[in-house]
Amino acid sequence: MREAAFKPGATAPSYLDGTFAADAGCDPLCLAALATPVSVVPFTRTGASMLDRYLPFAWSVEQREEIMAARTPKEQKATIAWMREAEIKHARLAMLAVMGWPLAELINPFNALGYVGGKAPALLNGGLDAFAPFMLVVAGVAGYLELQTVDDVYQTYLYKQDKERVQGDMGFDPLGLSKQAGSYEFVASAEIYNGRLAMLAITGFALQEFVWGKPVVEQTPMFFKSAFW
Repeated sequence: MREAAFKPGATAPSYLDGTFAADAGCDPLCLAALATPVSVVPFTRTGASMLDRYLPFAWSVEQREEIMAARTPKEQKATIAWMREAEIKHARLAMLAVMGWPLAELINPFNALGYVGGKAPALLNGGLDAFAPFMLVVAGVAGYLELQTVDDVYQTYLYKQDKERVQGDMGFDPLGLSKQAGSYEFVASAEIYNGRLAMLAITGFALQEFVWGKPVVEQTPMFFKSAFW
């Protein structure tokens, strides 16, 4: 059994075998079982309650582990690939957000954020209604991009592919970073690690401002204001 990198002495689940970049063998809640790509047979159990069938987050960890164990190696690989695709998308959005959030509060031209106390408009801060038209445009663009990659995500090609797709690889590397680093694996791992940190950071921004009611750049000026002015 493979040792989990995130916790010395811990054993990684069998379906996290290190195939994917930045795989630390960490899935203590067996969340992978919640993913059901089209190539994976949905969870069914004789006598299962409506709660078990339609509210997967209500499954116990033992149930989820049982579900993953019942999947074939091919289904397990498809499940992890689907989860990795989702992680990369969230990571990239978080990296953009964790830059945009403090920049919006620092620049704040003409006190444009005065109506939310100088904080970035967000679900917990409020103020998102003022950007409804812009958000609709962003949602439309995101939906269009999602449709372009739906076959990659679900592996529902109409013809056989020449090579297996790497999750998150959009063929976009204008600076040739993967070549400079020596391998795509190194760049992919770096992106995932930075993306995970960004997801934690943007969650922290939102909760910090909700609890203390002040812009994050004012609460931690040593990280922000001193760096810009």
